[in-house]
Amino acid sequence: MLLIMAAFSLYPIGYALYLSLHREVLTDPLNNPYVGFQNFSNALHSYYLTSSLVSTAAFMAMAVPSVMIFGLLAALLLNEAFAGARILRVAILLPWAMPAVVSGIVWRWMLNGDYGILNSALFQLGIIHDYIPWLSQPALARVGLAVAHVWREGPLAAIFFLAGLQTISPDLYSAAAVDGAGRVAAFRRITMPLLRPTIVIVLIYETIVAATTFDLVYVMTGGGPADATSLISWYAYAEVFKFLDLGTGAALAFLIALVLLAVIILYLRVLRSEERR
Repeated sequence: MLLIMAAFSLYPIGYALYLSLHREVLTDPLNNPYVGFQNFSNALHSYYLTSSLVSTAAFMAMAVPSVMIFGLLAALLLNEAFAGARILRVAILLPWAMPAVVSGIVWRWMLNGDYGILNSALFQLGIIHDYIPWLSQPALARVGLAVAHVWREGPLAAIFFLAGLQTISPDLYSAAAVDGAGRVAAFRRITMPLLRPTIVIVLIYETIVAATTFDLVYVMTGGGPADATSLISWYAYAEVFKFLDLGTGAALAFLIALVLLAVIILYLRVLRSEERR
């Protein structure tokens, strides 16, 4: 079993490393010499890298905090005892359980500038007088992509936070109430400190997911308009499937993995420093 797992995990990594160190261009398949770190240099000095990093940073700045806030607020609501709470806890996972491609198609239809349901609703309510091309303007396309991402990832974050909330003893809140602490004070002094490990785990996971988002981009915007949603994952895809440069694409994938690993280590160090206080 271990050999099978190693074959399915280590072989792709090893082959990707091989590609990243060789010239592998599908338009010239017989010319594939060893080039060392040239592919890494090509990826780092490309114009598309700067553009994709800006787009990725803008997307993550909107998506990650929004997912965290939505997930925490939803978890606080689901942690309360009310009729239908169990059903809602299951139903809230439906957007996450839906395939990302299907989610992208749904949101592309909703945000369509000609016949989208969002434009139709806003027009009927008198909020707008002309249909808005949501996915045809750079700023609006980024917002639309972030909203679709939150709709898909927010429910999973809520379940993670809910699991963390349910590990907190109700006796702590009872004791705080006896001492005269209100709900806000209890949340600040009990919930948030005890929920900090869960917050870091969710933050790490959502950072990785946001940084490697591809399905929604592919279906909703195709990296446009004007490269506004051309995230780093889209750049890696373009290197392989548009420019047919397997070597540079593999090198870029390794660079993305290294950056994400550094982010994870940073988050974990912050968590440990907080726990020592």
